Amino acid sequence: MPSAMVSQTVQGAVLSVTSNVLAQVIASYKDDTPFALSFPPILKFALFSIISNPPNILWQTFLEEMFPSNVPQALPEKSLKDKPARTRTSKRNVLAKFILDQTIGAVVNILMFLGYMAYVNNSGAEKSASWSTMQADVGDKFWPMLLDGYKFWPVVSLASFLWVPVDKRVVFGCSVGVLWGIYLSLSVAG
Repeated sequence: MPSAMVSQTVQGAVLSVTSNVLAQVIASYKDDTPFALSFPPILKFALFSIISNPPNILWQTFLEEMFPSNVPQALPEKSLKDKPARTRTSKRNVLAKFILDQTIGAVVNILMFLGYMAYVNNSGAEKSASWSTMQADVGDKFWPMLLDGYKFWPVVSLASFLWVPVDKRVVFGCSVGVLWGIYLSLSVAG
């Protein structure tokens, strides 16, 4: 695994832990109970981040390779002499990445998250119980989570494709995703 991927994955895990701790603080405040840090959910979220960040890094790299945000700008022949290559933002490519990320990327990430959480929360149960829990969680939580994500992620995704270098997109997403991580932590609590 390249060092950049390791670095981004570690940064994402730290941000995931941060969001889970903040979610625990919020839940404690909402329930009007004394705060007591619970380590199992922190470890679950950190491990999920470690598992899910590398595929997301590869996904972002794939999208950028297929649909680069910046493409060479066509210049008249006589102006090409002794001038550095210029680029322009390709609206078509940004739109293509945006649509793919908000459809395929969103669905895969939600399914990974729900499947992972169902599995780790039922790790002592037999496989059929984990599978049943996974199916129930997907049935109950997939659409609400996807719709809630559409209230948050499209702006982040668009900003990322327009202004964030591809090698920083997952960490940018994780940084902004601290808020989303709080939502996820609260959605699977209990």
